[in-house]
Amino acid sequence: GYHSFGRPRLLRWGISQDDARQPLPGDERVPDPVRGNNTTHAITIDAPPSAVWPWIVQIGHTRGGWYSHDWVERLLGIRYAEGHSATRIHPEFQNLAVGDKIPYTPFRANPVIAIEPEQYLIIGNTVAWVLQDLGDGRTRLVVRTRGYGWFRLLFLKIPILREIGAAIDYVIGEPLHHYMEKEMCIGIADRAEGRTNSSTKDATSEATAAHAR
Repeated sequence: GYHSFGRPRLLRWGISQDDARQPLPGDERVPDPVRGNNTTHAITIDAPPSAVWPWIVQIGHTRGGWYSHDWVERLLGIRYAEGHSATRIHPEFQNLAVGDKIPYTPFRANPVIAIEPEQYLIIGNTVAWVLQDLGDGRTRLVVRTRGYGWFRLLFLKIPILREIGAAIDYVIGEPLHHYMEKEMCIGIADRAEGRTNSSTKDATSEATAAHAR
């Protein structure tokens, strides 16, 4: 029952099965992903791409954080520029370029593979943040992950351990990924829509202007 009904909803939160199949920037970098780690999560945000983008480019350990469940992130050793997931735009984190490395945890950093401001950010060949301008001041944020899975990747070259890792991903990794990424999408939406604090909209406008300059 979980495999047939529960799991598909974890892998495709906020998006229909047909929409989850739509090609996105970065798909070509992992043309044949492992089925279990091919997730697409999406949320519609009542803000234009220019208001969403600054929150995305400052993600990461010792940066803006991941706008998700801070208590889980702290268990993984993640730290923040503000002491918690950012509630304002940090101009010092706004200028990303291909080749820059974004720290995920104290032990891991992934490079920026491709970036198009206010359209998409692809990190480490496997994760793409895509902004789709819906018009009327709204944005569709789509986050797609394609790869081998956290634990399976650790033992990719050791057959028996690789299969054990795949089982751990299935039972623990995928639900945890969903739990964290769903909250991240909601966290980004809250911030872009100005629901985090009273200064959010002003900070976003300032960062967007600075990026344009």
